[in-house]
Amino acid sequence: MQTVELAQLEAFLQVAHHRSFSRAAEALFLTQPSVTARIQSLERELGERLFERTGRSVTLTDAGRAFMPHAQRALTAVQEGTDAIEAVRHGDVGSIRIGASSSIATYILPEVFAHFRETRPRVHIHLSTGNTEEVIERLLASEIHVAITRLIQHPEVESLHLYNDDLALVVSPKHHFAAKGRVTVAEAGREPFLFFERSSSYHGLIYSMFLRVGVVPESVMELDSMEATKHMVQAGLGIAILPVASVDREIQAGQLARVDIRDMEQPAQREVGVHVVRNRAITPVLRDFLKLLTSEYGITNTFDGRRAPGDPE
Repeated sequence: MQTVELAQLEAFLQVAHHRSFSRAAEALFLTQPSVTARIQSLERELGERLFERTGRSVTLTDAGRAFMPHAQRALTAVQEGTDAIEAVRHGDVGSIRIGASSSIATYILPEVFAHFRETRPRVHIHLSTGNTEEVIERLLASEIHVAITRLIQHPEVESLHLYNDDLALVVSPKHHFAAKGRVTVAEAGREPFLFFERSSSYHGLIYSMFLRVGVVPESVMELDSMEATKHMVQAGLGIAILPVASVDREIQAGQLARVDIRDMEQPAQREVGVHVVRNRAITPVLRDFLKLLTSEYGITNTFDGRRAPGDPE
């Protein structure tokens, strides 16, 4: 019977992440031979090579890629068990794995985390980002405890609406729209337009806003970074519709100009929600985070009645 140790899994995941035995050793505060020995022992247990080693290059084999999500889930499960014990014992320690859309992580969560750390300074927060589909996949795979993304509906996921992510048309202060302050959808559609990549929910939302009034915008560039998009707009390479939260600072500083769209059929906004896996236990520290997050937006926390590990049946 195969016996896989947690130390082997930790070494495997660190090497896979850093693509280097030496950097994995640094992250684990071990010597490189120790990490190599753990990987070799794990490969013997599994009967498969997990890494291809070519000079200084380290890449996962097909077997390694297949094994990786299971190794991550195993370590996450052990961490959750440890956190549950610590939460019962001390009531103020633990860890939370949060997944969020990139824009939410950049412009919304810093203030939320600052408030949370005022009351739970010893809680370790692990934040990962991606598009909504990627983040929800991680949630269902138990790689994260909570997701904050575009509001979705999924039979295995319990969700709460947090707020509406208002969008605004922004241009360079030198653009002729800046002096007008207000334009029609048709006028906006005739300008060189900067879009998010097609996999982003923003792309479909913004494009459909134009199509509903029979306008096909002239797309000159697709980007996967909101910060990059803002800099492109500032440089006069095009105009863009961006979340208001992401451009407030630049508008106040005069680096971007906000322009109203006069004849939009419905408000330009995206619904944002917080998601947990249905019927999965919620740890005390996660319960506190959800309580704070929902209170920030005046939302009733319907997750609050969920049982936490250590709670009486």
